[in-house]
Amino acid sequence: MSQANRDQEYEQLVAKMQPRLMAMGRQFFGSTMEAEEMVQETWLRVWNVRDRVTLSEPLVMRIARNCCVSIWRGQRTTIELEDGQAPADMVTSATPQEELEEKENSEWLRGRVERLPKAEREVWQMFYEEGLTVEEIAVRRGISARTVCNTISSIRHHLRADLRRHFFTPRKLIMLLVFALVIGVAVAAVATSGLPRRALEQIFPSMEDTTIYDTPEVVPSYPGDMEAFWKFLMTNLHYPESAEADSVQGRVIVRFVVEKDGRLTNYEVLQSPDDRLSEEALRVLKMMPRWQPAQQNGRKVRSRFKIPVVFRLN
Repeated sequence: MSQANRDQEYEQLVAKMQPRLMAMGRQFFGSTMEAEEMVQETWLRVWNVRDRVTLSEPLVMRIARNCCVSIWRGQRTTIELEDGQAPADMVTSATPQEELEEKENSEWLRGRVERLPKAEREVWQMFYEEGLTVEEIAVRRGISARTVCNTISSIRHHLRADLRRHFFTPRKLIMLLVFALVIGVAVAAVATSGLPRRALEQIFPSMEDTTIYDTPEVVPSYPGDMEAFWKFLMTNLHYPESAEADSVQGRVIVRFVVEKDGRLTNYEVLQSPDDRLSEEALRVLKMMPRWQPAQQNGRKVRSRFKIPVVFRLN
C-alpha cells in the first residue's frame, strides 16, 4: 500500500472513530480533559504504526484501552498489537521496563474483566471492545441507556480502585517513600548550597519538565512577529508544479512541537488536500529559524503549535 493510501486510511479512521473514542474516554474517566488526552495519545500511537501494521477498528480500540490504563497509572503507553502483527518493540521506543509494565497493565485488565459478572462483562466488552454506543448497547441488551451508563460507571469505579490496590502494594509504597525521602534530602542539600535550578536539573534530569503543553500561559512565537512569519512563508513557499497543473488547492494544517530551546520537532500533517502540498508545506516549515519557546509559571516549556499553510490558485 502506498504512503498516500496509508495516510488516507488513517484519516478515514480518525473521522469515523473520533466521536466514539471521545465518548469512551468520557465514560471511562468521567472527565473530558482525560478523555481528550487518551484520544490524542491513541491517534499519535496509531499514526506511529500506520506504516508497519494494518490499521483496523479493533486495533484502534485496543490501543485506546491500553492508553486508558496507562493514563490511570500516570505513565507512557506502548501498543499491544493484534495476533500476527509486528511485535510491540518494533513500533515503539519504550524501554524494556515500560513494555513489561504495559504488558502487566493489559494482562491485569483482561483478567479483572473476565472475573466480572456475565451481564456486566458483556456490557463492558460491547462498549470498550466492540465500540458500541450506549444507545446501541441498550437496544441489544433490552435495557435502558441509563442502566448501561450506570453499569459502565460502576465497573470503571471498581476497576480504578482495584488498579490502585494492585499496583500500589504496601511494599511498593514503602519503596516509593524511601526513594522520595532520599531524593528530597539530596535536592534540599543542593538547593541550600545556592546552585541554580539549571544545575539542579543537570544533577537530577528526572526533575526536568518534559510535558508538552497545548495551552501554555505564554504561547510560543516566531522570532519577530507573525507578520514576519507569514512573510518568511510566502517568500519560501513554492506551488508544486504538478499540483498546480492538476488544479489542486486548499489548506494544509501542520502541527509541531516547539522545544524549550526554540527548535521545532515532531511535525505532523493534520489535514491536507494533497500529499504534494503537504510535502511543500513541511519543507518550508522545516527551514524556519528557532522560535521563542512557550512559558509556564515563568519557565520555558515544550508546547504544540498548529499552522495553516494555504495554497490557492490565482
